[in-house]
Amino acid sequence: MNETTEFTTALTDPGDVIEAWDDVILFVDAQGVVIKSNDVKLSYLPDTIREGVPFWKVLALETPSLKDTLSQFPPYQIHEISCCDGRSFLLRIIQLPTALTAQGGYVVIATDNRPMEALYESYEERLEDNISAWSDSITLFNAFFDTTLDATFLIDDTGVIIAANTAAQKQHAKSEQYLTGVDFKRLLGKRFHASLRNAMHTLKAKELWKNTVVAIDGEGEGFPAEATLRKITFTDHALHQLILHDLTEHEELKEDLQDKTSEVREKDIALRQVIKSVEEDRKEMREQLTSQVKKQMLPALERITTSNIPEVREGYKSVIEDQLVDLANDSSGEFDAELLRLSPREMEVCQLIQLGRSGKEIALLLNMSFETVQTHRKNIRKKLGLRGRKASLFNYLRQKPSLA
Repeated sequence: MNETTEFTTALTDPGDVIEAWDDVILFVDAQGVVIKSNDVKLSYLPDTIREGVPFWKVLALETPSLKDTLSQFPPYQIHEISCCDGRSFLLRIIQLPTALTAQGGYVVIATDNRPMEALYESYEERLEDNISAWSDSITLFNAFFDTTLDATFLIDDTGVIIAANTAAQKQHAKSEQYLTGVDFKRLLGKRFHASLRNAMHTLKAKELWKNTVVAIDGEGEGFPAEATLRKITFTDHALHQLILHDLTEHEELKEDLQDKTSEVREKDIALRQVIKSVEEDRKEMREQLTSQVKKQMLPALERITTSNIPEVREGYKSVIEDQLVDLANDSSGEFDAELLRLSPREMEVCQLIQLGRSGKEIALLLNMSFETVQTHRKNIRKKLGLRGRKASLFNYLRQKPSLA
C-alpha cells in the first residue's frame, strides 16, 4: 500500500468529510505535499493544480520549505494571512497523529475571511447603534430622574437604595452624605417599614401603591409625605421606584384653613349673639316707652283734651314735652333724640353700620338685599339731616353712644 492509499484509508469516508466543508481543505503528507483537496476555491489565491504541490505554494504563503512554514505558522493555531487586494484568509495546520497514519501528515484549512469581516462589521455597527441608543436612553433617564421635584429613589429587591435624585439628597441626607447603598428603612418612620416591604413583594408590574407616611429628613426629623411605589421588571430582576412627596406645606395650609374657618364661625356666632342682644334691648326699650306713655303721656293728653282752662292745657303740654325730652336724653345713653325719627329696621341698620359692617354683611345678617340696605342708608341720612353733606354716616354714628 503506497502513502496515498494509506493516508486516505486512515480517514473514514474522507469524501464526505471534504464535501462537508466550505473552506479550502488540503490533506498533505509528512513532506507537506498535497495528496487530496476539496473543490472550494478562493478567488484571490492562485488557480493551480493542488495534488502533488507543496501546500505553502498552493496557498501562496511565500515560505521556502515545510520547516520554515511550520516555524512561521505553528500547527493548532489560527493565523490570519494577508494577500492581494487587501484580502485575507485564516490558516489552520492540524498535524495528524500516527494512530491515523504511520507516515504522518497534516490537514491544512484555509478559511475565507471576507464573510467573517462582513459579519464583524455588521455586528460592530449594530453594537455601536445599540450602545449609542442605550447611552441616549440613560442620558434621558438621568435628565428626568434628576430634575424631578419630588424625592425619587430606585431600590433593589433587598431594600437597598441604588440611586437617589437631587431632590432626595437635599431632603433626606446631610451635606456630603450619600443615600446610595443605604437601606430604604432610613427614609421612613418605623411603623411604615413593614407595609412598604410587603408592597415591594406583592406589587405587580404597572401597579401603584400609595400611602401617607412619616418620612425622615437628613436631620432625623419626621415630616408628612405621600409615598408612591411602582415595580420595574427586567428579564432576570426587578427594581422599585419610590417617590416621597412632601406634604408639610399642604398640612400647614389645611390647618390654617381650619383655624380661619373656626375663627369665622366664632365671629359669626358672636355677631348673632350681639344681634340677639340688640333685639332684646330694643324690646325692653319699647316696653319701657309703652309703660311711660301709658302712665304719664296719655293721662296728660286726656287732660288737655277735656280741660277748658288754657293754663291747665299748657301745663300738661309742658309735662308731655318734658317727658319726651327725658326719653330722648336718657342718662343711660341708650336713646338719642335725633335717632328717634328712625324706624326699627333703620335702627338695626345703624347699629350694624356703627359696628363697622359693610353693606353686603348687613344684607346677609338682616336677610335683605343689598339694594334694600342702600335704600335704608339713604333714608337714614335724610332723617338725620346728612343728605347733601359730605359727612360719613359711619363717622356720624361712631360719635353717638353705642346703639347696641
